[in-house]
Amino acid sequence: MDMHEHRRNRLQALIEDNYGGDRKTFCDASEMSESRLAQLLSASYRDGQGFGEKAARSLEGRLGLSFLYFDLLATGESAAQELYQQHARTDARTDESIRILQVKLKLTAGSARFKSEEVDPTLCVWRFSKSWFKERHLSADKLLAISVTGSSMAPALKDGDVVVVNTADTQVKDNAVYLINYQGEAVVRRMALDFGRWYLSSDNISRKQYQRQEFNDKKDVVIGRVILMASEQI
Repeated sequence: MDMHEHRRNRLQALIEDNYGGDRKTFCDASEMSESRLAQLLSASYRDGQGFGEKAARSLEGRLGLSFLYFDLLATGESAAQELYQQHARTDARTDESIRILQVKLKLTAGSARFKSEEVDPTLCVWRFSKSWFKERHLSADKLLAISVTGSSMAPALKDGDVVVVNTADTQVKDNAVYLINYQGEAVVRRMALDFGRWYLSSDNISRKQYQRQEFNDKKDVVIGRVILMASEQI
């Protein structure tokens, strides 16, 4: 099996596992035309050599996948593994730290899926040792940093603050703070349980301007729980 065939198999498995085998859904998420996807999956297009290095790296970036996702686990492909390790060594410091990316999100109302685009850090670079992740049972690929907009969560969180969100933690708990896909907009709110109903609550005491909204689990989606924050305003 050559690398092009291996990439095709990895891509097909990704579509089956993460997108229910629906090519249109995958194309929407990756901003790729269905005809281009067909080329990548074709064993005859360009004599089976159509899923090249540039295409693989570009697709990994658009989907937020790890570097060399489509190349890894190829039988006998030690070169790909070595390149991945070299990339990891370049990105890591002497304490083998891992960086959490700051991103901006593109959401669709009611959808649990989201697209993320890396942006330059606004307050700090989030970087932690592997032991830090292990001790807290966190997975680096499930964490993202995002800038807070508006004053709905003041004084706890102010406009321009940056928070780290654990997208693996979507189980709602009373009084915990979450990043929510609320009608297609990314909002940070404190969840409040009141007489069996969940509400998105603001910390800002101006209730006239920041009224709580009832959480609709059929329309609203919990992206993840806020676990860290950085602020220049103390």
